[in-house]
Amino acid sequence: MGNSSCTRASDSTILYAYSNDIDDFTFRTASGRIVFDNTNRHTIYKTYANIRFDTLEEEEIQYHSDYQSFNASIFSRPPNATLGYGNTDKGSDIYRVLRNFLNNPNKVPLCGAFVAIIVKRYPDERAVHISDLISQLRQNQIFVYIVVHDRKSGGYNSDTLFDVAYKTNGYCIFDSGNNFWVSALNILEPNSCIYQFHSKNFAVSGSGRIEVGVFQAPFRPGSSYQLLVVHTLQNHSLKYAHLNYTIASLDGSFVFTGPDQGSGWPQFGTGIIAYPRLNGSVEYKWTIDYNYYNTEEKQPQVIETRMYSSIYHDFLPLPDN
Repeated sequence: MGNSSCTRASDSTILYAYSNDIDDFTFRTASGRIVFDNTNRHTIYKTYANIRFDTLEEEEIQYHSDYQSFNASIFSRPPNATLGYGNTDKGSDIYRVLRNFLNNPNKVPLCGAFVAIIVKRYPDERAVHISDLISQLRQNQIFVYIVVHDRKSGGYNSDTLFDVAYKTNGYCIFDSGNNFWVSALNILEPNSCIYQFHSKNFAVSGSGRIEVGVFQAPFRPGSSYQLLVVHTLQNHSLKYAHLNYTIASLDGSFVFTGPDQGSGWPQFGTGIIAYPRLNGSVEYKWTIDYNYYNTEEKQPQVIETRMYSSIYHDFLPLPDN
């Protein structure tokens, strides 16, 4: 599946979308980060786009060719309660936003687009209503990254949000409370470490171990750099779950474990990110130990694993629908 002319080397676009219902601190922190990341490094993204959604009067996506106007546009549109729905019944219009992005009149490049979404209000649509939307995203190799607030401001279905991220090789984090802003930053990390070279998903229940596999970092032999490692441990709000992981060299000389408060890479909500420094000459083994300790929970839980580096890598296969 996909557009054969679309490669990771193609010009691409960033879309930053945030609900009008999010708090001001999360907005300012996440917005500052996404602008900074595109100010201070060479980027593959040629177009920048932003939108504030969940407003009573629908707003349009703003498109820019430079980060200065991107920055100005974002910060001129902060969350504003007087512009919102004013109730807890109406669902989010985030899927309208994605459809408009896919059908944008400006014909901005969609191949390999980076889409970051901050959600407080849940959509009402069920999976059957967005299957065509997911197909279009996948055809354009668009990565969707979503952070979802556990304490919704309206709407009903958060499960489709996970599906959109999962099925596009992005990831979805559920979080709430004082640390929500951290999880909002954590979905932006692939904008810093661009090239995804690992993406797997595991449906599990109870407790056990996942042998993710043996791998090498995509660096030149003898060189070592930090890379981005991501785990998410549930496809809904965090409940009765525990996960530890280990990345260890096969010769036993290097061991990296997480989540770890002491190392600066703790867990926030359902998301765990870290930046271990790995060597391009070394083979590493990756294992995950999990425990879903609510015996009443019979549904399989989904663990997402992702790795990214600064070394070019073309698109990975997408998960089966």
